Amino acid sequence: MKRILSLCLTLSLYFSLNAQSNAELGVGAMGIVVSDIEASEKFYKEILGLSPIGGFSLDEAWSKEAGAANNRPFSVKQFKLQDRPSGTIVKLAYFEKTKRQARPKGIDKRSGVNYITLYYTKEHFDKTIERIEKAGIELVGWVKRERYQLVFVQDPDGIYVELVAPPGN
Repeated sequence: MKRILSLCLTLSLYFSLNAQSNAELGVGAMGIVVSDIEASEKFYKEILGLSPIGGFSLDEAWSKEAGAANNRPFSVKQFKLQDRPSGTIVKLAYFEKTKRQARPKGIDKRSGVNYITLYYTKEHFDKTIERIEKAGIELVGWVKRERYQLVFVQDPDGIYVELVAPPGN
């Protein structure tokens, strides 16, 4: 887990500093190592509504120099929820073979990054919920308050994704 976290931090720093994000300060990108790129790409793109913004591949030499991926080459597909310069980039990193971990039964079960939060407009949120339900993806929980609502779902690798939007009708 430490190696995966190290890889994510190294990649985020490297590509943030090389004009992959226009964020002035803060988190420019978040890397998620996935076990099945096709399933993850479908989930983030077709279900959650993120837009692809490119990708890249890194060879053994780069991996060795970075020191975070055990000298293994890998590729990354990048996505954004909103087309804004300050929007955080979600990077799906994938290797030839990555073992899928057991799905956690809550964000309290292991240390590290266990969930990400995406902010939606009310209209975008409603359409996303429709896609989630149509795909048969379980809603882990739905909180409705006066000023906001949020839903938790899990991606194909078990990462919790929190979808936040203005309150419903």
